[in-house]
Amino acid sequence: MAVTLLFCLWLLSRGESVDAVIGSPIVIVPGILGNQLWGKLNRTSVPNPDCPKVSGWYNMWLNLTNTLPWNINCSSDNIMLRYNSITNQYGNTEGVETNVPGFGNTSSVEYLDPAMPWFEPTQYFHAMVQHFVQLGYEPGKNIRGAPFDWRYSADLLLTQGFYNDLMRLIEETYQLAGNAPVTLVVHSLGAPTSLFFLTKVVDQAWKDTYIKAYVTLSGAWRGAAKAALAFVSGDNEGVFIVSNANSRSTDRSYLSTAWLLPYPSDTWTEEDILVVTGNKNYSSWDYYDLFNDIDYPLGYAMFEQVVNLTGPLPPPGVTTYCYYGADVKTPLQFHYKMSNFPDEQPSIVYGLGDGTVNDISLTSCEKWRLQQSQPVFTAGFSGVEHVSMIKDSDVIRAVQDVVYS
Repeated sequence: MAVTLLFCLWLLSRGESVDAVIGSPIVIVPGILGNQLWGKLNRTSVPNPDCPKVSGWYNMWLNLTNTLPWNINCSSDNIMLRYNSITNQYGNTEGVETNVPGFGNTSSVEYLDPAMPWFEPTQYFHAMVQHFVQLGYEPGKNIRGAPFDWRYSADLLLTQGFYNDLMRLIEETYQLAGNAPVTLVVHSLGAPTSLFFLTKVVDQAWKDTYIKAYVTLSGAWRGAAKAALAFVSGDNEGVFIVSNANSRSTDRSYLSTAWLLPYPSDTWTEEDILVVTGNKNYSSWDYYDLFNDIDYPLGYAMFEQVVNLTGPLPPPGVTTYCYYGADVKTPLQFHYKMSNFPDEQPSIVYGLGDGTVNDISLTSCEKWRLQQSQPVFTAGFSGVEHVSMIKDSDVIRAVQDVVYS
């Protein structure tokens, strides 16, 4: 970084623009709910008469008007995935067509609700993208987004063509930058999503050519206890106008929610109890019993489908910077009364993490130091919560240091 600053001063002394100093090109892979998802309706039936059956393309996620009490049932039904027991496939609700906009640009990962770009809670990667824009980066050229349908797990993203698109995007970005290797910046679910790409889609020669560094921000490497809460009784994330029951129906339909369940391993052991009831306790090793006891056996089938996509946590085979929030109170265990299990909200026992992902999952990347020849650097940012990891000024400077190194 010091060399870069000296070079900038030299340019200034010559009267030239510092904007010309660009580090490594950047490709961003967002997390769950981390990019816009558009929809178009041509439905024959809807959950209630007030729900529209037909529409043009509209921003399905995030559209704040869809979270209003009189819209939430309609919007939740539209965005759910449906399981077809005959074809054993997951897909959209009948009559719903979806599209992920802005691939290769940054707009879809910067603002979740494009109608309200000024509203900070709907801003996602905006602060980081604009930081690099001020350094001279150009969205769509040397800082680019790879949004995806975050409802799905990696196996279905593969069949849908996302990973081929991601590979072409990285190759194109490399070429546009004069054959400069790319820094891959990922957040949350974007970490296992990109890890699948690095370990099961591209080979080592490709990585050696096209990837400069892999920067992971609050990666949910081995899941989060909150995913169990989402399946059991629902988690409205504190949005009081959305019921937990409504959130549960929607979250249960996503394969990505199953992918984010704590992975039974030396990270989440049989002693790490997630759900406590008056009759029985459940760890990540007890999902079969848990899903049957909450009368949702499909949940276990979903878990079996995704458990080994990245759960064993193979090393990525590239220089890695694993950054995460630390020392934030994070849900760890959920205590239910049997009188209305699983339809009541539990009392929560907290541990540490980033407020969403538990520390034992966030730090799982440290094992790679002994498993690959490429360097692995890890750092915790005390007090920085999950979403703030892509907005915090210290984290952004750390990413900048990598990009300009």
